[in-house]
Amino acid sequence: MTFLVGKPLTLAITATAGSGFLLFGYDQGVMSGLLSGDAFVRTFPEIDTTTGSHGSSTLQGTVVAIYEIGCFLGAIMALIWGEKVGRRMCIMAGCVILSIGAALQCSAFSIPHMIVGRIVAGIGNGLNTSTIPVWHSELSKPESRGKGLAIELCINIFGVMTAYWVDYGMSYVKNDAQFRFPIALQILFAILTFIGIIALPESPRWLIAHGRESDARRIIWALQPNAHSISEDDAVVNQDVAEITQAIREEQAATEESSFMMVFKNGPQKFLHRTLLGMGGQMMQQLSGVNLITYYNTVIFEKSVGMSHNLALLLAGFNGVAYFVSTLVPIWTIDRLGRRKLMLFAVIGQCACMAILAGTVWDGGHAAGLVATVMLFLFNFFFGVGLLAIPWLLPAEYSPLATRTRSAALATATNWIFTFLVVEITPVSIDNVGYRTYIYFAVFNFCFIPLIYFFYPETRNLTLEQIDHLFTGEKVKLHWHASMGIAGDAERRDTDSLRHAPRKRTRTGCINCSRRRRKYQTLSERAPSAQPQQESQQEASAPSPLPVSYPDQTPAQLPQSDFNACDDQRLSPSLSIRNHGRDSGRNDETTNEVPNHIPHNASPNHLYMHSSPEFVIDELAALRDFSNNAASFPRTAQEPYQGIASPLFDHSVFSDPVNFTNDVFLPGSAYEALHTTLRNRQLWTARPDIPSRCSSPASVPESGAVTPNELHPSEVHNYSRPRRPFELSPARENVLWQNYLNEICLWLDMFDNHRHFASTYPQMAKSSPHLRYSILALSARQIERKQNQKSQSESLSLYQEAIHLLLPELESKTTPVIASCVILCVLEMLSCNPKEWRRHLDGCAYLIQAAEINGFSGKEEQALFWCFARMDVCGGLISEEETIIPIHHWIPKDMSPAEASQHFLASNISAFDTYANYTVYLCAQTLGVLFNSSSQLPPSCVSCRYLGSPDDRDTYVHRWKRLFDSVEEWYDNRPNQMKPIFAIPATAGPGQEKPFPTVLYGNGAAISGNQLYHTCALLLLQRKPKTLSLSRRPKSVLWHARQICAISASNTHHGCWTNALQPLWLAGKAMSHHSEHTAIIETLTRIERETGWATAWRVEDLKDFWGEDDDMDEMEPMRVDAEGDVSLQTPRSIRSL
Repeated sequence: MTFLVGKPLTLAITATAGSGFLLFGYDQGVMSGLLSGDAFVRTFPEIDTTTGSHGSSTLQGTVVAIYEIGCFLGAIMALIWGEKVGRRMCIMAGCVILSIGAALQCSAFSIPHMIVGRIVAGIGNGLNTSTIPVWHSELSKPESRGKGLAIELCINIFGVMTAYWVDYGMSYVKNDAQFRFPIALQILFAILTFIGIIALPESPRWLIAHGRESDARRIIWALQPNAHSISEDDAVVNQDVAEITQAIREEQAATEESSFMMVFKNGPQKFLHRTLLGMGGQMMQQLSGVNLITYYNTVIFEKSVGMSHNLALLLAGFNGVAYFVSTLVPIWTIDRLGRRKLMLFAVIGQCACMAILAGTVWDGGHAAGLVATVMLFLFNFFFGVGLLAIPWLLPAEYSPLATRTRSAALATATNWIFTFLVVEITPVSIDNVGYRTYIYFAVFNFCFIPLIYFFYPETRNLTLEQIDHLFTGEKVKLHWHASMGIAGDAERRDTDSLRHAPRKRTRTGCINCSRRRRKYQTLSERAPSAQPQQESQQEASAPSPLPVSYPDQTPAQLPQSDFNACDDQRLSPSLSIRNHGRDSGRNDETTNEVPNHIPHNASPNHLYMHSSPEFVIDELAALRDFSNNAASFPRTAQEPYQGIASPLFDHSVFSDPVNFTNDVFLPGSAYEALHTTLRNRQLWTARPDIPSRCSSPASVPESGAVTPNELHPSEVHNYSRPRRPFELSPARENVLWQNYLNEICLWLDMFDNHRHFASTYPQMAKSSPHLRYSILALSARQIERKQNQKSQSESLSLYQEAIHLLLPELESKTTPVIASCVILCVLEMLSCNPKEWRRHLDGCAYLIQAAEINGFSGKEEQALFWCFARMDVCGGLISEEETIIPIHHWIPKDMSPAEASQHFLASNISAFDTYANYTVYLCAQTLGVLFNSSSQLPPSCVSCRYLGSPDDRDTYVHRWKRLFDSVEEWYDNRPNQMKPIFAIPATAGPGQEKPFPTVLYGNGAAISGNQLYHTCALLLLQRKPKTLSLSRRPKSVLWHARQICAISASNTHHGCWTNALQPLWLAGKAMSHHSEHTAIIETLTRIERETGWATAWRVEDLKDFWGEDDDMDEMEPMRVDAEGDVSLQTPRSIRSL
């Protein structure tokens, strides 16, 4: 643990990491000035390559480069044992080993003795350089992580510079201290690093990964800049702990092995890809030619430029100073410009320097020598700005926690092996090929340009957990996208501070809502007419209610439910309907100062502060009126997009709140009004290529409109007060959470082995209030449905609170936002008339597409998609339409349907939940083939498509055949987890009590996946083209129908029951015997009784379909098999559902 907290702790961590890299830099530079010193060559004449001597340049290169072999071995040791012993223990061991090696070197009198000392010192340095960047980055904030490592590498170059000047100063000493003291001095830096590590904490990410969460929590708290003013249970600390814990859980789930071999396998986390990027950065650093200069600075000045030994030492010292100064630049630029830009800047500059250096050395003249000297200085500048710190930072940033230590060790090993190669060949190359040495380094730098541009993602200001999202999709993303959330903690903290700051409310407008005979204050401030166009385009918040007036409408013209909705649903009494007979004479415009400080745990103030259902219906009406009458407003230069047509500005897309006949979503009800506002805001947010809101149009008050001056100050104050959040007792909240975890998560996580809805989203809910209230609202509504309660006050209040908190966040399209929308869709599916299911899904569907979430997004986003996809398919089965999300949006843009199918089929070995999702995908394809807009022929002609054009015949027949083959392929290749574990045939004979077989499955994915398979097969066989002959005789329609019924009757998994409603309806239409009808009705009744999911309406539909008398003789002709090819088309009266 540590006694430091806050900024002092951060500074101490940076200083200690810098001390370790100062030691690294000193070791790099110290040999440069010693190789040609009098005392050194006198002690080791075998490597004296000065003029007139007979030493070996090859042996000289080996003595210098053998240090890199030791560093390589140290990096391998960190790779093997680093994750086990921890970051601090590795660094302390490295300091001890390095000190032993330094002592061996400074006492050497022979080449073998020196070589052994350099190998031992290298092992210590390899341990340090593999571990210090990881330890430092894991203890750094996202907004300062790059800066911290830039400081670290700046100190590294300070070490190189120090070595140059120590060598220069000791060159005037004539005894052996000339080289022994500079070598021994590194022991001092090792001791300082060792002391610092003892006093500083371990990485919290390593601690959490090893089960020490309490220690990690305290360290995360101590790292906060305001640690003295917050507790260890503060929301910021909780969020960091939750994010790290979730990242660890996902990384552990992504691999079943914990060996270091996982870094050589890709998988969903792309371990190998990320490791190679880190290794590539270190390779580029060494092949750039920097160690050509660092290790042989003095030799180059003497041999290539032709300077004397003392002058070469002096210039090497000044070069070190310039090198150090250049490393100050990335401290202020690395987190502003980003990694990619600095790396590209560096390699372009280095390429030019090496090319010019080759030309000047080839020339060999005095002027050329001066230019060569300048190029050496410039090369160090470019390298110090862009390629010094970043290759050390990238392995720690790119690699997930599960492989971070190993990946960093491999990257460091790559650094040292390439350093060895460069240092080994440089003296030989200079002696033999001369200026051409610089040419091939120029070529290397040129090749790095496309490598960086096309393969290295930008990680500026991203948390280590957010960086994971760049790699976990189907395609690596080179840049963070706004739809993925806020980049890093810096922006989030700024947002939080803005929310806590007092706001000044200036002149506000009002809308005359004559439908409700009341006035309310528009909460959004009107944009100034002089606002620049750029600012208008950049606003990201969703549109505010627009100042539009409406014709008068008397209360008599309104449904009575519009006036009493608030009373029954316990909405705020201050928001009840008010009479219009108020005198309009008011004072001139006023300015109100309304302090709006929000407590730390309170919800921030935002638009939509009013909770009245009348308010949200009026806001919808204003939005719809704007879409229909946008042309009536004068267009200005500030409104360039107002004339752009959007498919979402269609009157048919936006809901009319008085045209619905739902369950709790009755016209005028609070549920319906709140859903309507949420849906239309989702559609607005998902609109393509249109700014979040236009400049407020100039409005002229119409007759009867209320202007801002007509509101009494007390009236303004009433509507400006913050809304009190719904209060829920801890005991009641515990009940709701228990119900969610034990019941509802079975529905949501049915096709997800990682159970994100049970493990991930509850943790997210701690820092996302709208997600918390969405979960609680769903749980409360399910309890109300299950217990058949008449009152919906609790679920309504929670639903209302969730929407109020969600609306301002929709524009961000973050994972918690999408999760809230999906969970609220489940609540609405549970509560509304199934005729309206698709209307309750479309807003969320458009939002999911706008966020570019698909079935292969990975992690929790993938779980969200498939949960929503199952609802989308159920809605399509009921209405006999295609899914709302087009099937080509279910997969990444760069993946073909054939590739997607192969990916699904390949998952039958490792991920049977993914294999189960394949049936959802096939079911969506079935809806597309059978019910798409191009195939809407009369029901009697569905099987007679050969009557159309040849193209139509080929299109449908081929699509049907291809899809049916895929459906059967799914069934034939099922993994064992998807197969039944026990089966009993149906009881035969008169008076049978078991009309369906017993088919028992071991998990929810198998239950529902197999049922969806039978549903697809049943639908396809009922609509089989008559011209098509199948190579293999398929199972009959009746067999598939009986299997559907058997699965629901035999397996009591509640999540699977909620998905069984429509399959049971389709299967029930193929049944003719009274006992079969009774069993189906009993199953549907039990589903509603035990889950709260509405099924009674389908029971009535089936009874109507079978006939009131339910006569066996009448129903027997309805039995269908494959030979008869009788199409069981849904009657038109039922198709309207």
